[in-house]
Amino acid sequence: MRHIDAFCHFFPPALFERMSQTTGGTRDIGKRMQGVRTIYDLDARLRMMDEFGDDYSEILSLGLPPLDAMAGPETTPELARVANDGLAELCAKYPRRFSGYVGALPMNAPDAAAREAERILLRGSANGLQLHTNVNGACLDEPRFFPIFEIAQRSGKPVLLHPARTVNDPDFAAESKSKYEIWAILGWPYETSATVARLVFSGLTTRLPGLKILLHHLGAMIPFFDARLDTGWATLGSRTSDEDYGGVLKMLGKPLMDCLRDFYADTALCGGRIGTVCGLEFYGADHVLYASDAPFGPEGGASYIRETMKVIGSLDIAEADKEKICYRNAQTLFKLSG
Repeated sequence: MRHIDAFCHFFPPALFERMSQTTGGTRDIGKRMQGVRTIYDLDARLRMMDEFGDDYSEILSLGLPPLDAMAGPETTPELARVANDGLAELCAKYPRRFSGYVGALPMNAPDAAAREAERILLRGSANGLQLHTNVNGACLDEPRFFPIFEIAQRSGKPVLLHPARTVNDPDFAAESKSKYEIWAILGWPYETSATVARLVFSGLTTRLPGLKILLHHLGAMIPFFDARLDTGWATLGSRTSDEDYGGVLKMLGKPLMDCLRDFYADTALCGGRIGTVCGLEFYGADHVLYASDAPFGPEGGASYIRETMKVIGSLDIAEADKEKICYRNAQTLFKLSG
């Protein structure tokens, strides 16, 4: 069966060279990226992909860190152009390997980010945008970021939401940093889930009907905690004395759980079956896309690609639903020609 891998990462050579000069504040995640050769070495990446033949292709996005963590707002607009032009060039040169790309934005320069979003989404070849769950600690529901979501809605192309918590986000308030890499393993699913809640409760998704947002890691905590979210937030405001949340649920215009199910989610769960079954039941086959998070995991990414294929292939669902998950949903969401 064909597979379009909806959430994969790669650094174009020109950007990777610049990163080595600008990533002073991102030492820990930078160490991780430099240890994954298939995220920056194109020949190594193509060799890794050879195992899966012509029926496998990828939608490319940058890996971490976000551009706004690499440099200040005077530099990130240029980095975004270098990144996006490099990704577009790869897709044009290797269309059978790379079906499309989602662009990167200089989110610490919101006006420049909006201009870049218009350039690549409305006038260029980008198939979506990758945004991170925070911009130097700020939530995406801040008004300065709204125009970027509006441009995505206007384009009809998706926003891919990637977690961005770092070691500097402590596990407990009395501490100065996270320990044992909890920031990534547990912190990322939390931050993804919290960001989804903020985008919904702030009214952003209500104000932009039809906006498509694809969540990494199959919606993180949301599918597993569906009943807790439903019953707990049914009494939103009952635990809060200094703010009035009384009108928030009514403002949504439909039940909260319907709002949460409007999101799309990918299968990047490191080949985990239990989470895949849970997420698929929550979102439904029309809103789940095959993704492996390549090139992370063993064998330069090949293991996660292979194991995730096996999990989806083993599910007791209709063949038509497997086709939706593996490639048809990606064709529709990313507006692919074939």
